[in-house]
Amino acid sequence: MKKYLLMGVSLFLLSLISLNASALTASQIGSSTILNTISSDNWAGVAYSVEWKTLFTNYWGTIQWASESIYTGNLSIQYTSYPNYLYPDVISIWVGLSPAKIGTGTGSSSTSEENNFIQAGYDICVTGSYKSVLYFVMTVVNGQFIYAYEKPIPSGVPTHLNVFLENLANGTALANFYVFYANGTYWTTTIYTSMPWINTGAAMSIVEAPASSPSGGFYYELPYLSGGMINFAFSYVGSDGNEHIGPSNNPVGTMYADVYNLNEPSNYNLAYAQIYNGWANSYGGWDYLYQFAYPFGTTYGL
Repeated sequence: MKKYLLMGVSLFLLSLISLNASALTASQIGSSTILNTISSDNWAGVAYSVEWKTLFTNYWGTIQWASESIYTGNLSIQYTSYPNYLYPDVISIWVGLSPAKIGTGTGSSSTSEENNFIQAGYDICVTGSYKSVLYFVMTVVNGQFIYAYEKPIPSGVPTHLNVFLENLANGTALANFYVFYANGTYWTTTIYTSMPWINTGAAMSIVEAPASSPSGGFYYELPYLSGGMINFAFSYVGSDGNEHIGPSNNPVGTMYADVYNLNEPSNYNLAYAQIYNGWANSYGGWDYLYQFAYPFGTTYGL
């Protein structure tokens, strides 16, 4: 048993060396500059803002909406039962809108998107061979949940999990969900909810080891997964006053990014995650490839 444990720890350390060896560049995520790289105990992903300057003033483009299409047709996802078999493994994949202004000018609020945002997306839960998917909309203000809605999607084998989150600029947000199934059917629903901000300055694409409840608690273990693909896009008003689609290596303004690496161990979750690579696609927006490091191996996906 001691020898097996030692081998497992050694493999995990090698995985972490691999995880930290790849330095993500701004062009790989469609930004001009990675402003902050943030170590997190349950988030991996990226947040974007677009900033420009005049002679006296800094401006940030208003983020109008964010969307994500998650291809799950080739996603392999397995229950790890490690380190605690009493709980399911869960991965959350979501988009967010935040009033934060990621940038360098006066009035910037880089990294504040961690504490103020509205999110919409999916939880994929695995226990043994049983898998379930839930959709959710939640709002966080100053680090506290003020709204949390979550329900399971209809049963079936999903191939695409799509989510669209829009700031209607009147204190209301719209979250639209589309799920496409392997048998050719689909399901959709729309949720409207109030939000405490009129303007949103940051768009977020996050993969998360979620907490056991909105009020806190332990973080669920990430399942053992590979395959899949995330396509993320958002709309912003550029310095020319027109609507543009990001991420983009040719933004109208300067596109700043905060990158999150899930690389701090926490109770019940020993998996690590980070964006490993990314590229623009022909449909607009950006695709991401994540690297996941577990005590028993490293995989790539989403």
